[in-house]
Amino acid sequence: MRSHPSAILCIVVLACALAASPARAAPKDDVKGAFTHFVNAQNAHDLKAIGNLLADSPDFLWISSGHVVRERGAALQRFEQMFKGKWRVDPDWSTFQILGLDFTTMEIFVRVSTSDGGSVRKARMSLVLVNTPKGWQVQNIFVSDAQAT
Repeated sequence: MRSHPSAILCIVVLACALAASPARAAPKDDVKGAFTHFVNAQNAHDLKAIGNLLADSPDFLWISSGHVVRERGAALQRFEQMFKGKWRVDPDWSTFQILGLDFTTMEIFVRVSTSDGGSVRKARMSLVLVNTPKGWQVQNIFVSDAQAT
């Protein structure tokens, strides 16, 4: 069997192009970075940064402690109210997990401690992030009280 130099060259060029393409970037690293930025923005009470990280979608949903927030604007109002106090969220990074639902949707699971300046509340947090032209943004937030383990 004769080898075809042009076919081999095409395969090598294609392999190099795929290796260098942005599709090879680790989306889980980008998602962890977006989550870290989300946490830091909350702890800095930076409403503008929070706004840049929340998806502006009719499917936005935030459920936490009896509160149901169904759109980005309402979420920003809720954060604004929380930021009037000494709001803080601290993830337990040892529990941090990312589940890739597909290349454009990732779900984060993590235990957190939250405080509004008073008592500390332990909770489990699940966030769904979607890849948008603006980068990874939070589409859904679900927070439930942590049960003793």
